[in-house]
Amino acid sequence: MKTVDFQVLHTSDIHGYVYPYHYATMEAANIGLAKLSTLIKQRAKHNHLLIDTGDTIQGSPLTYYYARQCDKTVHPMTTVMNALGYDYVAIGNHEFNYGLDNLHSYLDHLDATILNANLLDDLTTNPFVGVSHAITSFDNGPTVGIIGVTTHYIPNWEQPSHIAHLHFQDAFETTKRLVGELRNHVDYLIVNYHGGFERDLTTFELSTDDTGENQGAKMLQEIDGIDLLLTGHQHRLLTGSHKNTFYSQPGFNAQHLVEINIRATYDNGWTFHHEATIHDTKGIAADNHILNLLHDVESNTQAYLDTTVGYLDQPYLITDQLQARLHKHPLVSFINQVQLEYTNADISSCSLGNSVSGFNQHITIRDIISTYIFPNTLVVKECTGKELRKALEKTATFFDIDGDDIIISSEYNDPKLQLYAYDMYDPIHYTINVSKPHGSRVENLTFHNQPINDTDVFSIVMNNYRASGGGEYTFIKDCPVLNDTQMEVIEILIDYIQEHPQLSINHTKNITVTK
Repeated sequence: MKTVDFQVLHTSDIHGYVYPYHYATMEAANIGLAKLSTLIKQRAKHNHLLIDTGDTIQGSPLTYYYARQCDKTVHPMTTVMNALGYDYVAIGNHEFNYGLDNLHSYLDHLDATILNANLLDDLTTNPFVGVSHAITSFDNGPTVGIIGVTTHYIPNWEQPSHIAHLHFQDAFETTKRLVGELRNHVDYLIVNYHGGFERDLTTFELSTDDTGENQGAKMLQEIDGIDLLLTGHQHRLLTGSHKNTFYSQPGFNAQHLVEINIRATYDNGWTFHHEATIHDTKGIAADNHILNLLHDVESNTQAYLDTTVGYLDQPYLITDQLQARLHKHPLVSFINQVQLEYTNADISSCSLGNSVSGFNQHITIRDIISTYIFPNTLVVKECTGKELRKALEKTATFFDIDGDDIIISSEYNDPKLQLYAYDMYDPIHYTINVSKPHGSRVENLTFHNQPINDTDVFSIVMNNYRASGGGEYTFIKDCPVLNDTQMEVIEILIDYIQEHPQLSINHTKNITVTK
């Protein structure tokens, strides 16, 4: 009998964070690959694999600046990922947000093996980049197979031009097929899946609509032969096991590292024992080597962010995320106003990100990017009054009652924080009565003081994520498109403020949330 120890270090959903601070306030924070680099150096053992599960090049002002202001050469996140010595990476859905040129500036220069079994070139039916799987081994140890798959739900969110000539195969079916093909050729099998869990991992009851976006629980339940399932996408902190599969999910923004130590014992065949620890970056010093690698692009990013584009009569800061939604923060009125003027639609809807900061009196690009954090474009859809009411009823499920208080419903906190799924509309007026059952909460719905009927028809401007049915607004996907602007909301806001540098916000309290 012999024993061999090896290790998997797991990250995911880094979202462009390298430096250990919040870009909106420049306050120190326990985030970023510079801190994670130190942690990895502390925890890595001789026989280790460093594996990332995707969503790497979108989410921070640094990666926004690179995508919009720099020539597409070698992506700064590539430089950092190579310096950290990643062995394998998966492709996340947000990798496509800035188009294929931006994506290739990241992938084409990676030292890591890109694992991609189900995002295919639609002409060759081969992976459009990377390989479907890889096999490695340790001295006198087991052979290890690694399969990479990505949620195939991407076409439901992404602009068509960003995924041109790509074919998305079902992640579960692809994984099942490859596990069947590889299982007898390796001793230990890893699936690196940019996707999460659609079921509660204790009861295995559905915790979200089973759209196919997340299939991790289905993989655990129905695919025999996976030793380790690495997941992401949902930004959760998870380790555990089900049947004979160990699973992991390491949070987001490079705040955590999952260390999985595996003891392989051979006695007429290999057996494996897993021990996992989730490490956070509190008290971890940033790696100066990593900070210095991106010094120039980070300095340019900071100068860009501090560019003043306009002035307000007073600051409009967001300090309480619930209150900003309960009482519709004035910046929501402003964003809707800009969207209406840009598209000439009848009605506008917008949502706020999970953590947004608002505008200072002197508006900088930092304020705008920290307030409208999505890489979205605007789409105008034709919707009936019936469809509008259905959308409002869906958004009204955001609230719940706890004693005397109106709170955020638990389904928007768990398994993933989804404050961005609550939409606010202008110029319609309506009341959300949280004490009423789902589906009958919206009252007193009017447009220009007239009640809205089911047969009325409106042009409604919204972001492309919502227009494609994202956030479980699947019925909106079928509404006809009147105008697909292909212009990012951030750029529209910057242009508008530069054209109207002395701003006043026309705030209307048109939404009442009551119980």
